[in-house]
Amino acid sequence: MSDGERMNFCLSDLVPPLRWSDAARITALADRPGLPDAWWRALPLHRVLAVLDAEALGDLLTELALDHWPAAAVGDVLPALHVLDPDEADDPQVAIALDRAGSWHGLLALSGRELADQPFVKARPVLTALFTAVFLRMSPEEARPVSEPVPAPVSESLPEPVMEDPPDEQVSELPELIDAAFGDLDDQTWMVAQNRVFADEPSDSEQLARLLAVHPAVIHDLEAALRDRLSHWLALPEAKPYNEHLTWLTDTFGAAVPKDRFVAAAEWHGRELRSLEVPAWRFVLATLPGHRLSGDWLVAGDIEDLRERTRSLIASAERPPTVPQALEMIASLGIRPDVARQWLESVPQLRAQKASQIDPDRQPGGQQGGLKDVALTRRCFRQPDGRWWLRVDVSDDHLDGGEVPLPSGFAAYVGLAPGEDRAVRSAAGEVGLSWHARPILGSLRRILDEVSAEEGSHIFLTLSEEGMLRVRHLPAANGGDETSRALRLVGYTAPSGTPEQAARVIAARVGLTAPVERPELLARLRERGDRDLLTLLG
Repeated sequence: MSDGERMNFCLSDLVPPLRWSDAARITALADRPGLPDAWWRALPLHRVLAVLDAEALGDLLTELALDHWPAAAVGDVLPALHVLDPDEADDPQVAIALDRAGSWHGLLALSGRELADQPFVKARPVLTALFTAVFLRMSPEEARPVSEPVPAPVSESLPEPVMEDPPDEQVSELPELIDAAFGDLDDQTWMVAQNRVFADEPSDSEQLARLLAVHPAVIHDLEAALRDRLSHWLALPEAKPYNEHLTWLTDTFGAAVPKDRFVAAAEWHGRELRSLEVPAWRFVLATLPGHRLSGDWLVAGDIEDLRERTRSLIASAERPPTVPQALEMIASLGIRPDVARQWLESVPQLRAQKASQIDPDRQPGGQQGGLKDVALTRRCFRQPDGRWWLRVDVSDDHLDGGEVPLPSGFAAYVGLAPGEDRAVRSAAGEVGLSWHARPILGSLRRILDEVSAEEGSHIFLTLSEEGMLRVRHLPAANGGDETSRALRLVGYTAPSGTPEQAARVIAARVGLTAPVERPELLARLRERGDRDLLTLLG
């Protein structure tokens, strides 16, 4: 059964801009033979795909993205792209675009217009290949004819939480299969398996080396050899039942599942493997492709990235969604319905209010937490890598080693909480972050010296997914027209083009994802307090 058949959602649930737009006026959606009126919000996707195949639907969404939402990031048009394996979009044009963007995340952060502006990149075939790859994953195995529905609204037809049982034979066979393959480990390899490869919290390799009275290089070699043996075993024909179990787990869990549900997914997960003397679920975790355990959640990829995309998706709604609507929205991120409510409750800066509304937590000064907060924070701009960066205008005090005040919205975005102190790594050593009377970043003097910063120049700051402080320096602008200077203040240094093009760039960098008129952009800048940009664009 395909992803699309498991979940009763429509195209507009997958494509947020369809909820922002007056879709009834988009002629490309209307008069589709075999599809009813308003099919994009009334018909479950698997029934749409029985009429419009994945490629046709990919072509249609490409047309909409380029003609109606050219300033929207590709990953905002179809958020399910964030959980797509890039290998599934195997297309030469995608490869070229990926090379230009530098990363999958960077590619999805580009708008259709920015994609079209990239040298050697053809935006239309890139978008078609990307969108089609997602719809192929959701296509039903057998096409069925479509008749006029009288379906209940999606918000009234949430799937019941269901977890199908694994095949019965796996319960009895798999522990013995593993024990037979790994029952002959020597003592040192067994210790490495226990304490490194299959450990809940891996021991430090140097400590383990001291315990075994060997050089740390021996531990690294033993671990590498054991992981090679594990990979070799997984490729053997006799491991086929075990690989089928991994496939079943991946299909069942989606992008995120609570740890306790993973442990309880099969009865034998809780047993101890005789050969390794570790719970079987730890062995399964070590062999589950693409998943990582982060606290109480097992996540495909990075948990902070998934949380950020959850906040972004909820924040991008035209108005705060109800809880059922929010549960449906995050299905596009690969969150299964049976754990969707738990996932929402686990994401910092989101809470379900008594009125059944999802709303970001409030911060001092009336601004909202999470992504909306940073989008409404002065001098914060979303760059093509998808992350929000804070612009700091360098002063003599900064050059002399003074602290750097941070807006509370940006501090919340990088995960700093009131009352917290912590250190972050940078290319020039550790830098302190704290939030007491106000959020501050410690001295950047070493970094400023290294980049030869001067008073009046700009640095842009963010934290990487690994918690590394990233710094980009822009010298002060010498002359130039007001449009070019405005673009420089948002971190854009390419030729400015027309004022209309510049306005679109700035709109995207302050979080306006749909095409906007100039008055709306100026209103957003006033709301954020970006008076310098207002002066230049005014």
